[in-house]
Amino acid sequence: MDLCDWDQIEAEEITELYQRKVARGESLTVARIEVKEGAITHPHSHENEEMVLVLKGSWRFQLPSGEVTLKADQMLCIPRGVEHSSLALEDTVAIDICTATRADWASGADQSLHSDPDQSLWAV
Repeated sequence: MDLCDWDQIEAEEITELYQRKVARGESLTVARIEVKEGAITHPHSHENEEMVLVLKGSWRFQLPSGEVTLKADQMLCIPRGVEHSSLALEDTVAIDICTATRADWASGADQSLHSDPDQSLWAV
């Protein structure tokens, strides 16, 4: 058994608007996520079942069945393989629980899902 202390885990800055701290077990991944208002996650799906518990703030998810807006003390379960995207409606803190472990988080392969191409400056 391992003790997880969020204060001792270094935050990964995915974008200027999206940070997470990750704890991994043998068959699940738990993250403490902080997203700033306006943070986006592009449409995607994965083989992980995912539960998002909002502790503070407001976070809107787009699912095939429609939009769901989570506020403090509300939780959303996203089944494996279901496409979803999101928008932080205000600064938000959440716990994200996934089974099995998130290989895309460990490798950083998911970072492009959180970037806003309109925020990039391109040389002409």
